[in-house]
Amino acid sequence: MFKPKYKQIIDDIISQIDSGDLEQGMQLPSQRDMASLYQVNRSTVIQALDILKSQGIIEGREKQRLYVSGNTWHTYIKNNINWQNYISHSTTKNNQYFVQQINKLEFHTNMIRLGTGELAPDLIPNEQFKEILSKCHTPVLNTNYEPPQGNLKLREAVAQYMQKSGVSCTVDHICITSGALQGLKLIADGLLIPQSKIIVESPSYINSIRTWHNMRADIQQISISDIKSNINNIFKAQSQYTNSIFYCIPTLHNPTQHSYSTEEKQKIIMQCEQHGIPIVEDNVYGDLYFNHERPKPLKSFDTNDNILYLNSLSKTVSPGLRVGWIVAKPSVAAHLADLKMQNDYGASSISQYIATQWLTHPQYHDQHLKMLKNQLLIKRNLFLESLKKYFSDFGSWSTPEGSFYIWFQFKFSIDMKRLFDEAIAENILINPGEVYDKDARDCIRFSYAYVDAEDIDETLKHLSKIIQTRFTPPSSHIGKGNHG
Repeated sequence: MFKPKYKQIIDDIISQIDSGDLEQGMQLPSQRDMASLYQVNRSTVIQALDILKSQGIIEGREKQRLYVSGNTWHTYIKNNINWQNYISHSTTKNNQYFVQQINKLEFHTNMIRLGTGELAPDLIPNEQFKEILSKCHTPVLNTNYEPPQGNLKLREAVAQYMQKSGVSCTVDHICITSGALQGLKLIADGLLIPQSKIIVESPSYINSIRTWHNMRADIQQISISDIKSNINNIFKAQSQYTNSIFYCIPTLHNPTQHSYSTEEKQKIIMQCEQHGIPIVEDNVYGDLYFNHERPKPLKSFDTNDNILYLNSLSKTVSPGLRVGWIVAKPSVAAHLADLKMQNDYGASSISQYIATQWLTHPQYHDQHLKMLKNQLLIKRNLFLESLKKYFSDFGSWSTPEGSFYIWFQFKFSIDMKRLFDEAIAENILINPGEVYDKDARDCIRFSYAYVDAEDIDETLKHLSKIIQTRFTPPSSHIGKGNHG
């Protein structure tokens, strides 16, 4: 029997509620998305939604997004836990619109990713990983749980690696983690309290992952320009900084790519010591300087174990390897390792074996880094050329000295959510500046690490046309671009 399209939509939504795929309080897709999904016009979608609203199955105000209703919930499900109630009351704020959409859309194969902070598949040394495993003798590959602070040979390899960047440490200073992100989580859970002040640079990567936001701690942002201009007086003299930390990415900062000078790094350390503030140094991009020797990390100037140092192989080797480390005072490293064991019993033993071989043998890490930086430099230059051609009238940027990112600032106010959505509709995914700073509404963090080199020019040209034709920047700005 033929069933009208609007009735098919109604039945499908009720079926999703019955199965638990749609739960109380969940937001329905937009009318536009539903029309595309069901391959009907919007009037058919509106007809179906009006009927569902009249029956109390969904609810929402006119011209706003609609949600699964709670009023007649018991009519459509049988003894299901209302998981949406748990989700909506979680203290974690991961439902931030941009972040949620980016995390979902990055896995769409037809999406061109102009903001992804991840190495492209062709830059990941999978053949070398296969070689490492093929040469493995069974007795040296242990797939049991590793010690709390991580595999001893890996920690020895990390200590040798750290020595190259000027950091002297022993295996007792090192705690192996499942990437640097787990290190941040361990610090949050193991060292901070709700009364802590968390001082961060602005903009900051930390705002994109919201690791510390769920603690309800007092997060204080200081712009990088303010830090530099007040380098001898960064922190307020009258403030109390008990249980506080200063989180920073001092080398090839994400998202701005800024790096502090050696003198500025030393003054930051001195300022933090004066106020009794430990530093969390995130140095995951430090190996990716293009044209000269990598700057020394803050940790290399630390004589009092006041710095918690984070690094990983995720940005330089493979994000899926999930191997990172914390370098800290031995008692702190042991405490964080104990907490890690309570959470997940440690990073993968196979990953730790591969990472050990990778760092121990120069033909792997050193040669790979040389190749990687050459490839990233080529892609950076292609990206900069296309920005100059298509975006000079819209805003400004600086030339990055390494790593993945270009911080683009519009010269005029733009509806970033609309641009984000319009770009997605054209299969282009961007990272809006608000992901990193709520006040960076007119910024985009571009990345050349993941996007294919042959897609860069055409995609930026396409994005520029979206901006030019649909957003109409003020005419006074056109032709006065500063491309850094």
